[in-house]
Amino acid sequence: MSVTFHILPQRQLVLFRYSGQVTLQESMDIVAAATAHPDYRPWMRQLCDLSSVTGVEHDFVKLLKMQARILENLAPGADDMMVLFYAPTRPGQEMAHMAQKSWDGLNSVMVKIQDSEAAVLDVLGLAETRLGDLLQLVD
Repeated sequence: MSVTFHILPQRQLVLFRYSGQVTLQESMDIVAAATAHPDYRPWMRQLCDLSSVTGVEHDFVKLLKMQARILENLAPGADDMMVLFYAPTRPGQEMAHMAQKSWDGLNSVMVKIQDSEAAVLDVLGLAETRLGDLLQLVD
């Protein structure tokens, strides 16, 4: 798997881009790296681009533990956190739905799944027309 993150302070957004076979440990590692970045803020929205995911590790117990740690790292004390998944493919949708299910019942996490770039950008209220346009904002 390959995963990267970009923090876009001007959009109050952390963009995670996943590709290949996704493992839970690599997902946890990238979240830890993002939250340690000096530009990261707990109130930032999380956008996960899953358009290049080809598969995902299936260990629901491990996923629940990871999601709890992610929530702890991403938004300690935050009342609301938005996690938006761009999942236009079956493997990406599978990953997004697994994550959504693991956060069911947590009022502090709002999870949305979209299958088009236009819908993702609309939900975020951004003027860009493609997710790739956001990368031009990276320093």
